[in-house]
Amino acid sequence: MKKLRIDLLSLLVLALLITCAIVIWGESLGIKTPDARSLWLSLVAFGTLILAVLASLDRFARAWDAVRALTMSLRRREPELADTTQASLLKSRLTQRAPKDLDDLRSELRQRYGLRWRYRLPWLLLIGDDAAIAQRLPDLDEQGWLITPHAVLVRSKLETARLKQLSKLRRRRPIDLVVLVLDGATTPLKERYGTHAFSIALARVAESLRWSAPIHALEIVHASSISPADMPVIACEVSRQANSSGIEAALHALRDQLSEQSLERLPQNGREIYLGQLSQWLDGRAKALANWLGELEGGTRRKLPVRGFAFAPAFDDREYLDAIAELPLWQHLGDTARRQPGRRIGFHPVTVLTVLALSAISLWIGGMFLSGLQNARDLQAAQQAAHEIQSTPSTAARLQALDTLQQQIQRYEDRVQHHAPLFTRFGLNRDADVLAALWKPYAKASRDILVAPAAQDLEAKLVDLSQLQTSGLNEETSKWALQGHDTLKAYLMLAHPERVDAAFLAQQLGQHWTTDARIPPGQKQDLAERFARFYAEHLKANPDWRIEPRPELVTGARQTLLAVIGERNAQDTIYQGILRGAGNKYPDQTLASLTAGTDPRGLLRAVALVPGVFTRQAYEGYVAAAIEEAAKRKQVASDWVLTGGKPPQPDADADSGKDLQAALTEQYFDEYADHWQQFMNSAQWEPAATLPAVIDQLKLLADARQSPVIALMKSLEYQGGAGARKDSLSDTLVNKARDLIGKKIEVPEVAKADPAGPLGIAFGPVLRLVGQGGQGLQGNQGDLSLQRYLDRATALRLRLQQISTSSDGDAQARQMAQALFQGKGSELADTQAYAQLMAASFGNQWAGMGDALFVRPIAQATQVVLLPAQASLDDAWRQNIAMAWGRSFAGRYPFADTANDASLPELARFLRPQSGLIHAFLATNLAGVLELQGDQWVPSATAGQAMAFDPAFLKGINTLQHIAAHLLAQGEPAYRFQLKPIPTPGLTDSLLTVDNQKLHYYNQRETWQFMTWPASNLQEPGTRLQWQTEKAGTNKNYEFSGPWGWVRMLERARVMPIDTATFQLTWQASADTGDQKAGAGTGEPGAAVQPDAAALIARDAKRPASADLAYPISYQLRTDVSQGPLEMLWLRGFVLPSRIFAGKEPAGRMAPSTRK
Repeated sequence: MKKLRIDLLSLLVLALLITCAIVIWGESLGIKTPDARSLWLSLVAFGTLILAVLASLDRFARAWDAVRALTMSLRRREPELADTTQASLLKSRLTQRAPKDLDDLRSELRQRYGLRWRYRLPWLLLIGDDAAIAQRLPDLDEQGWLITPHAVLVRSKLETARLKQLSKLRRRRPIDLVVLVLDGATTPLKERYGTHAFSIALARVAESLRWSAPIHALEIVHASSISPADMPVIACEVSRQANSSGIEAALHALRDQLSEQSLERLPQNGREIYLGQLSQWLDGRAKALANWLGELEGGTRRKLPVRGFAFAPAFDDREYLDAIAELPLWQHLGDTARRQPGRRIGFHPVTVLTVLALSAISLWIGGMFLSGLQNARDLQAAQQAAHEIQSTPSTAARLQALDTLQQQIQRYEDRVQHHAPLFTRFGLNRDADVLAALWKPYAKASRDILVAPAAQDLEAKLVDLSQLQTSGLNEETSKWALQGHDTLKAYLMLAHPERVDAAFLAQQLGQHWTTDARIPPGQKQDLAERFARFYAEHLKANPDWRIEPRPELVTGARQTLLAVIGERNAQDTIYQGILRGAGNKYPDQTLASLTAGTDPRGLLRAVALVPGVFTRQAYEGYVAAAIEEAAKRKQVASDWVLTGGKPPQPDADADSGKDLQAALTEQYFDEYADHWQQFMNSAQWEPAATLPAVIDQLKLLADARQSPVIALMKSLEYQGGAGARKDSLSDTLVNKARDLIGKKIEVPEVAKADPAGPLGIAFGPVLRLVGQGGQGLQGNQGDLSLQRYLDRATALRLRLQQISTSSDGDAQARQMAQALFQGKGSELADTQAYAQLMAASFGNQWAGMGDALFVRPIAQATQVVLLPAQASLDDAWRQNIAMAWGRSFAGRYPFADTANDASLPELARFLRPQSGLIHAFLATNLAGVLELQGDQWVPSATAGQAMAFDPAFLKGINTLQHIAAHLLAQGEPAYRFQLKPIPTPGLTDSLLTVDNQKLHYYNQRETWQFMTWPASNLQEPGTRLQWQTEKAGTNKNYEFSGPWGWVRMLERARVMPIDTATFQLTWQASADTGDQKAGAGTGEPGAAVQPDAAALIARDAKRPASADLAYPISYQLRTDVSQGPLEMLWLRGFVLPSRIFAGKEPAGRMAPSTRK
């Protein structure tokens, strides 16, 4: 009871000390709030109560142990206490519960040694010769345990249950030493390993206890009698790795020591006699004992190693039995057990937990080391960034330092929000503290570097806005004023962080930020975007970064904007509020969602999407009701930028609710149609390069169940019906009743159904072709419909399948292609024409969709079919036209820079508009794909999508066609034109002769003179220019012979257009010598390939004039049509292309020669 009082008093004192510490030093310990202090005090009180209860239980346990000890004592004295009160008490106790020897041992030890009763004394497990143990230690054999002053002896007869109970009783170390008791007179030492009973017993002990304790063999030696008081400790220890030889050596060493000690004292008394007899006994038994112990250790698989042996006399006298428990031998064995601790074996839970705990501790220590290094390095980088932003003097360096600091903050912010890296944790991570420390220098630096310049620029713009006169504004000024709304909004966001829109503010700060640092513009823009985006994203979370706005500046800007914006922007505000109200309730529409149930891959692709608010589901589920509600309120949504959060004043001139509803509905459906048109026009048809691929595409296109095109058009038809009003059952009944009643009874007029709805104009072409637009829309659709198009596509696909599987498929494809080239009717041409009509019926708003969904599939099929025929047509053109052209004109002027002239009749044979070789070939073989529009050959609408003409071919034939239309207008080659001389100072006379047509000028009045080239009489073809100067009075001439002489002279003239029909021609050597390079440049290939009569620009001479032309001799040329004979200069270096269609091989050059 006294101890209980002391325990309770100690607990009370400890609780008071802890309570005082919490009250006095609570804030230093982190307990700052009253709630936290109350919680800690409650925990202290509760803990004290629990400990007091445990102390009381310990007292009750001691009382219970005392009762059990008394019961055990009575049980031992049962024969002496017969017929007594104590015997009746003992009998009652035995009747209640049979004793358990290990429970008694626990009670006894606990009573003697308190809480440390388990490990106060070493526990020795005695096994071996049962008779020897029972004879020498009867108490141990009777009760199963015996407490000596130096050890606890436990007896085990290898019962598994008892061993399990022993392991539970002493969990950390079940036993400290196994004492194997042997009787030297009775224990045989010749059993082998397989039948060794002691090996089996020791193995069972190790397996049951899961504990490997050292084994010490204790052999009872029958020698001369010796008293326990004179008995020495005779023992020897061996190493864990010792085998039979090592044990034998240790026994021989012990024998020698015993022999020496027995001879130290003569005459010998009982002790020396005993030692001598034991030495003599070991001399004959050492080897057998060593071998036996070695086999014994091997039998246990070294789970229980033999670490020593000891010897004790037999003590056959009964008077010595009580003194055996006091032998110093037990003290020696107990000390040996402390020096040679056991170990756990197998997968014991304690061993596993210990290994796991040690591994975890090792990993944690390593992690702490790495974490310390990593955090130290990161902390140093953060500290360096904070130091540089505060100490860097130059502006450019401060920008770089701010960028570095911002990166550090982003890094730590990401680690705080999404967990730090693994090797920076382990209890040493301080990311949150470092981040909080980095915000302080950033706030000051960003205000000085970013916010102050941007706010200054914003204020300057707002000053200009507030001073703007709002009366009589034009459109441009009004537009500029409306842009000031964003400026004011950004300025107010800096002053009111709770209203920040990060994306908007980042854009505005980037636009208005300026710096005086000398950095490249690209770097400045990059820094502006990064600084502004980071600051805008964190401004709302840091309201102390706000700036102080100038009230007069904000008020003036608001008044200007309110005056400029007007009612239209108020309506826009309502409309934008309605769209924002839809949020993400309705999913965006993509190609996959619009073709649900089909697979558009391999047929269609589209990357665009339609916002969910512009769908029929959104209109019927939200937008229509929102517009109606907004019209009922008839008020303008408040714009916090203009009103400062105050409700707007009612507008007396606001439109009525119906007008506002109609305006909002019209604005919504305009955007609705725009979004759907943009999406459908962005669709692309997947290319197919082979005939089987085209057939597969056409098959999937016309499949009624799996066609993505049909599914897409049905979805588009459904979406186009948004807002349409249909006849309900009641409306139908009312209309029928009115028809039946006629004029006898007046029936109220009901609203007529509108099957097209507000999208009837935008979606009308789609609804007409799909065939679901109502009677009013079907009346004008004629022969065009989606179903008819699909039927034609199916027929074309079947025809292509027939070609693909036919043995003469190439011939059939070539025949089909030739029919298309020649303009004859065929399935391919008819289907292609129908597809183009389908696409044209959609109008410009749906042009992209019509081309992708209807024209491209047929065009790809046409292209695949035409590809073999194109090669044969190219070959025919090359053989019949291009090679004949080359034979006629190769190496002749003007196609080459030579003295040999080309034949004009031969040229006319090729170029004659109706009967020329080129025109006849084109009209015969390409009538279906080329059309002559005026003077230009252009691909027909049918061929535009299916085939690719070589651009050089089109340019070449159009050049020749343009020349032929003017040169051969009368059937024979002839240009009619007029020439008029221009007076030149220094010249007294000039004579120009063109094919025997003379123009003589001697400074009289200038007149126009008609000429023809080439002249009808070519007896003396050629051109000559003669002149006479006033100084020398000599005649000089400039002459070119042949029918192309006039063209050769025009080539050397400088041409200056005066109007569309008049040109000034000037021949002068000095004028051309400095421009030879320019003139040659105009003669490069491609410079004169494409004629353009409207593009009249001055040009230098293509060839240098004669050196005798020191004076500029000028004439005015007036043509009857186009540029007259100047058009013949387009043929310089002209080469007729050798192919018609574009392919991998390069086409023939069609350009003027660059040779002089």
